[in-house]
Amino acid sequence: MEEKDLSRTPGIVYLSRIPPGMKHQKLRHLMAQFGDVGRVFLQPEDVSVRKKRQRYGGSKKKNFTEGWVEFSDKRIAKSVARSLNNTQIGGQKRSRYYDDLWNIKYLPKFRWTHLTEKLAYEAIVREQRMRTETSQAKRETRFYLDTVDKQKEVSAITERKRKRGQETQEEAGSSKPRHFRQRKTVASYWSDEEHPAKKGKFRSPGVPTSLLSQVLPSDI
Repeated sequence: MEEKDLSRTPGIVYLSRIPPGMKHQKLRHLMAQFGDVGRVFLQPEDVSVRKKRQRYGGSKKKNFTEGWVEFSDKRIAKSVARSLNNTQIGGQKRSRYYDDLWNIKYLPKFRWTHLTEKLAYEAIVREQRMRTETSQAKRETRFYLDTVDKQKEVSAITERKRKRGQETQEEAGSSKPRHFRQRKTVASYWSDEEHPAKKGKFRSPGVPTSLLSQVLPSDI
């Protein structure tokens, strides 16, 4: 009874490399030659890798990077991994996978639920990474736009100052010289004979009569 239950315990093998162009159906067909195959999952390649390959003229077909195959009997899974690892896929010589090698390993104590949890975790991590990259791109774009706006403001201020300087120079060059009439000083009213310096002595001078006659009315 225990032997029968053991034979029904499923086992999972891991393929670290999937030959280019190989799909689920082809992998299931190759693995079914060794035993009853349950679920098969292949991890699609990153979209950026595919676009880059297409941009340089590579194949447009969707490729896969790794895969998991579940056998209904874990003993078969162990045997398949032990016998196929690092061996040629073979088959018909015209097959595109003829020269490729198997890279396969048995995963002890690994269940399909572990795979679903792993995929869910990777999806969350990928989504968080995308959010972080998007947020970073938005910050960089906002910083660039702010820098451009500030540069425009500085350029506008510089242009206004330049135009204002040109206008000031034009006004200075086109304006006519202004002439002002200067009034006579008090000292100019001294005659040569009355000036203290001419008499050789200095005293506190009074107000000249000629100056008073100009300032005060004649009838006083």
